[in-house]
Amino acid sequence: MRVLINGLPYFGKKVAKELNEFDRENTYIFLDTYYSKWDKIRFLLNLPFCKAVISFNGVSDRSGSLDKVLSRHKKLIMQWHGTDVSLAVSRNKNGTIYKEYINNARHLFSAPWFQDELKEVVPNGIYAPFSYVDHFGNDQKYDKLSVLSYIAKGREEFYGWSYLLTAARDLPNVEFVIVGSDGKGIEVPDNVLFLGWVDENKMIELYKSHPVFVRLCEHDGKAFSVSQALATGAEVIWNYPLEGVHQIELSSEALIDAISRAFQQVISRKMSPNQENIKFASEELSRDKVFSHYTSQIKKLLNDQN
Repeated sequence: MRVLINGLPYFGKKVAKELNEFDRENTYIFLDTYYSKWDKIRFLLNLPFCKAVISFNGVSDRSGSLDKVLSRHKKLIMQWHGTDVSLAVSRNKNGTIYKEYINNARHLFSAPWFQDELKEVVPNGIYAPFSYVDHFGNDQKYDKLSVLSYIAKGREEFYGWSYLLTAARDLPNVEFVIVGSDGKGIEVPDNVLFLGWVDENKMIELYKSHPVFVRLCEHDGKAFSVSQALATGAEVIWNYPLEGVHQIELSSEALIDAISRAFQQVISRKMSPNQENIKFASEELSRDKVFSHYTSQIKKLLNDQN
């Protein structure tokens, strides 16, 4: 059975590759209908011969590609995973949402809280995360109490920079390391270091050498960075629920308090990583665990006769 995947290339390509390895009964083909003219043509050529289309983005406005999917009466599956959720909720509130695709699709949520966020938009959905961790464990002790965070360049406020800035000023003896953004044009205290983009190997080193990881987004899915930080034994501070994390509200006061509590836990372990977090990640966030479940959910929807 041929299944087409379109949507955001970064995720769609990876998921197609994994599904082809975990599901030998079907063939998954990713086509970049967002940015590639050639893939748009290939999508139309393949559409008559496919069983279903997975949109790796929840779509709440008009789409030429999805118009073709419905006109061909092909099964449509939508994977919701982040900004698409915020857009749909906003469009639903202001009356600009287009629900034709939503009403004719089956839905997968990458985070459990999406079901509540989308309750007025999506009639039903299945929790099916697709993000997994490759690197587990950490056998080195921390040489100092420090904080690591990821902040996307150009979206500093969305990723909680104002909270981190206040925390850094309140804790001048603690080093805060920021990856993603290079910090240009931003007032930066002496105890904050912006590294910009770093490669995967360097990122793993940073996870292992920093006892506390912070992620505070205005809206989030099941973030890979949180999973990877847990897998390397960090104390993780996040404004969403997950086993092992210090869940807080979006406020500087809550962040400062959580950092202090996290440091106390690190000190109580004599500066060693959190082995319980590593154990949880290795059992629940591995490739085999995540994609065995994800593939089973996809196959259920593909085989559903309704």
